[in-house]
Amino acid sequence: MSSMEETLTRAVAELQAIEKAVAELQARVATLRAALTEYEGAMSLLEELTKHKEGVRVLVPIGGGNFLQAEIKEVGNIRVSLGAGVVIEQTLERGQEIIRKRRENIAKAIELHESRILQYAQRAEELRRLIEALSARIREKQQQTRPG
Repeated sequence: MSSMEETLTRAVAELQAIEKAVAELQARVATLRAALTEYEGAMSLLEELTKHKEGVRVLVPIGGGNFLQAEIKEVGNIRVSLGAGVVIEQTLERGQEIIRKRRENIAKAIELHESRILQYAQRAEELRRLIEALSARIREKQQQTRPG
C-alpha cells in the first residue's frame, strides 16, 4: 500500500470517527434541550405562582399526556430534586435560585457541545477535501500505470 493510500485510509477512519462523535453530541444536545425546556417551564410556573401567592389553578401532569386540575393554596416552600431520588425542601426563592443555576449550566453545556460540533464539522470538511484529492491522485496514478 502506498503512502497516499495509507493517508487516505487514515483520513477515512478519522472522518468516520468524527461523524460518530458528531452524532453522539447532537443526541446529547437534544437531551439537554429537553431538560432546558423543563427547567424553563418550572421557572415560568414558579414566577407565575409568586405573582399570585395562593389560589392558583394548575394542570398537573400524571403521565401519558394526561392531566389533573389542581389548586395551589399556598406557595411557600418547594421540593427540589438533588438526583438519585433525593428531594429536599427549600424556600421558594432558594428553589428558584437552584433551578436557575441548573438552567444556566445546561445552557452552557449546550453551547459547549455546539461549539465542539462546529469544530468537528470544520475538521470533517477538511478531511473530505483531502479524501477527494487523494482519491483523484490515486485514480490518476492507477490510470497511468495501466497497460495501454
